[in-house]
Amino acid sequence: MNSKSVIIIIIAIAIIFGGSTIWQVLADEDKPGNTANNNNIKDKGLPQSLDQYYTETAYPGMPFEYLLEMYKLGESMMGIPVNLGQGDLQNAGNSFEEFSECYEYSSKMVPEWQKYYNQKAVDELGRALADGDQDAIGEAMEEVGETCSDCHLDTLTPVYYKYYWGDFRDVMIETPDGPIPWKDAKMYYLLMGFDGIGVNINEGDQDGAQESFELFDSMFDNMTDACLECHDSEPRYYVSEDIQGMIDTMGVLIDAGNLEEANGLRYGIGDSCHRCHIVHMPPQYAKVDGE
Repeated sequence: MNSKSVIIIIIAIAIIFGGSTIWQVLADEDKPGNTANNNNIKDKGLPQSLDQYYTETAYPGMPFEYLLEMYKLGESMMGIPVNLGQGDLQNAGNSFEEFSECYEYSSKMVPEWQKYYNQKAVDELGRALADGDQDAIGEAMEEVGETCSDCHLDTLTPVYYKYYWGDFRDVMIETPDGPIPWKDAKMYYLLMGFDGIGVNINEGDQDGAQESFELFDSMFDNMTDACLECHDSEPRYYVSEDIQGMIDTMGVLIDAGNLEEANGLRYGIGDSCHRCHIVHMPPQYAKVDGE
């Protein structure tokens, strides 16, 4: 297979699996231990059969069971063009066999989602690989990938909402009248103070503006305290220097032949990718869905 064909396939898979990072990451900091039983947010019709794969993990930071299977599925699929691009036909076949097994297994995990799976296209991919037909390989990969992409567009955002995002209705904020839910605290105290500043300034009322400011200032502090109950780690960007440091170290380890240690760093790097997806992919998918 020529390099151009391999690049096209890799790009296609990257787009397809962009919503479910290929790396088997560990998301341990700031992760709201949400499970099927402790998040009341509307799930938009997610099947109940999915709940069993989003229970508490064996130890903090482990990916949920369903997510872990998606990582295995994506990485094994990516192994096919990676091996082909490096001229390793034997391992390309091995990657396909692993992918085929993962595909069949995951197709049975959530019966309601079997419609997204196309076993015929997977079989065609196997035949194309056996024949070394690069055009057929590309066509089969694209056909398999389309169902993956359709599933992500339909289900990924609701999954994030239900199993990863906390519910602001459960957040309590301290107010002059005691702790009350976030929604009420924001409306009757935080906004009352913030907007009151502008109202009184426009009216030329300095004393009123001072009173409104003091309410807003105290409520802002109370809001910060409530945020820290969940966000208790140092704020970081998804491409911060510590992540770049991991990437640099991984390169050094690979160059030195320490492959297992280098592979371990992928977890930390992938953790950053996954956090970015949880925050940014729901609005992006909403944008695509609305076009």
